[in-house]
Amino acid sequence: MSFNRFLLVLFFIFLFVEVVSADKYYYALRFWGSSLYTDNLYLTEDDKEDDVNSNLGLSFSANKATRVSDLLFNYSLSRSFYWQNSDDSAFRHNLSLSYFRDLSKRLSVSLSSNYYRTEESIEPNEQVFRERRRSRKPYYRLNGDLSLDYEYVKDSFFSVGLRLNYLQNEDPSIEDSRIYTEYFSLSKDFTWWFLKGELSFTQREFETERPVNTWGANINLGYKLAHNRHISLGASAERTQNIGLNEDDYWAYNFNISYAWQVTKTQAYHFSVGYYFRDSDMRGKENEGITFSVDYSKKFRLTTFSVSGSGGYRYEYAEAQNTGFTEYYNIRFSLSHDLTRSLAFTSSCFYRIEDFKQRESGQEKTYGLSLGLQKQLTKRLALSASYSYRRADSDLPGNDYEVNSIFFSINYLFWQAKEFPFKIFSL
Repeated sequence: MSFNRFLLVLFFIFLFVEVVSADKYYYALRFWGSSLYTDNLYLTEDDKEDDVNSNLGLSFSANKATRVSDLLFNYSLSRSFYWQNSDDSAFRHNLSLSYFRDLSKRLSVSLSSNYYRTEESIEPNEQVFRERRRSRKPYYRLNGDLSLDYEYVKDSFFSVGLRLNYLQNEDPSIEDSRIYTEYFSLSKDFTWWFLKGELSFTQREFETERPVNTWGANINLGYKLAHNRHISLGASAERTQNIGLNEDDYWAYNFNISYAWQVTKTQAYHFSVGYYFRDSDMRGKENEGITFSVDYSKKFRLTTFSVSGSGGYRYEYAEAQNTGFTEYYNIRFSLSHDLTRSLAFTSSCFYRIEDFKQRESGQEKTYGLSLGLQKQLTKRLALSASYSYRRADSDLPGNDYEVNSIFFSINYLFWQAKEFPFKIFSL
């Protein structure tokens, strides 16, 4: 595993050299400030504390495209100030990049990565469900996916790659974790049919808890109903081993059918439904349920609407609590509307229910909504304001909370261009 990490570091260095040595690319530099009022800073059930959190920061973005490569890069740095709880003040970092490059006519490499350091109770990544309650200690997370793809025949690929998820906490009560997934996949595209299979191995390492390993295999067979519509059948099997706790080892199986339709450029459907069950080595068939996913978006002249959701089971590790195998169902609705050419209204709501099956028992329901306005004062200056409400009802003691928040921000585009005025560094 250390060799894989070394290769990833080398690739980041290579990518940095290419970014700063580019002769021409689009870039932008922004300054921004924001203030957030919350009536429950530490997400507690009782003894709530309110506070105002102000942020001042700058961000830099770049987009470079050539005949053989494509790069998107964004980085922001800010200082977070708490008016009453000054000990919680901290620096925040957020860096994201995606990179693609053709190494030859058939061989290509791609990378996507996201890094953030923050003290926020609710993480910026919506795939992380667990909040950080009763604490505002800083933490950082690094997610990355590096893959090498070979097109052995037209539209058919062999891929090998590495995914990682690093979580480091300054709060000693929250577990640090490292998750590595090596995978390879093979796809074949026929005239009307397509087939894809993948094998993977995931290692989960923790600061104090025992490691957890998962071997996975899945296959997907699809049929093209039209150039913009297809239907597919999928099946997967996963073997999870809790090192040192053999009685907790189990298999998880999932079967599903999915349908996708790209109606127009502004309207798309995707949904799937299936069935899963978990088979424990010691207790036999333990859990079973329905799996689903839905993703629909429609853009009208002034309004955009979307609904997304998923359900079934997930491995809830590398979060504020490692609850392990968890059954969940999650749905989200979003709506935006242009009131005028420079004023837009946004809204969203979500509902999520989780049933912890492994390390903790019980259910937790979380739901919330947000309303916002965005005003473009000038070509370079924008303002926004929003209100949000969030509530959690949990069977676990001390995990209930309710929070209201009001947010204001100002964003100023200081500098943008299509050419960098000088070359910083070149090979």
